[in-house]
Amino acid sequence: MTTWQRILSGLGLTFFLSFPVMSETSSIQVLYLNDYQEDQQLVVDASARFQFPEKVLSAIHHEIPLTFTTEIELNEIRTLLGIPFSRNRTQIVYRTELQYIGYNRTYVIANKRNQKVQSFDSLKEAMKTLGTLSNFRISDLADLHPDTLYAVKMRISLDQWQLPTPLIIDTLWSSDWQLDSGWRSIEIQSPKSWL
Repeated sequence: MTTWQRILSGLGLTFFLSFPVMSETSSIQVLYLNDYQEDQQLVVDASARFQFPEKVLSAIHHEIPLTFTTEIELNEIRTLLGIPFSRNRTQIVYRTELQYIGYNRTYVIANKRNQKVQSFDSLKEAMKTLGTLSNFRISDLADLHPDTLYAVKMRISLDQWQLPTPLIIDTLWSSDWQLDSGWRSIEIQSPKSWL
């Protein structure tokens, strides 16, 4: 321990020396995000992969529910006097809760958007379902301008503020709990007229 570490430790300020460092073993990664048109709607499919460190796995198996926030945005991209800017057209935010039920050894996912509840025999199956978005409707094509550039963005993150209070304090200083995919984005050029 260095002299400065001893001094700070004596003052109860050791937390300044432990900034979160991103861990290679803990992450959420959006693997793909694809758009298409169906029934006059702009629709997306997506897939994400979850990798949890031991601390998070331990919390799950101690029946602590984890809440994940999925954010999806549709932004119109324009240029004004040579300066690019974007305008938000659609913003969708929903939460999904994952919980392990030790009594019957099942993993339960509760989607707060559509109130759908599913149970699984393994964590791998549960996380595959949590990370899959299929035929997700974003916008009516009639609401979009023809011949315009748009960006569809998606992000999944752990909502640390939904954890029990003692764990919230731990998440502030531990990289194990910093689970966030960051934004994954694709661009869409709308045709001169929608079919």
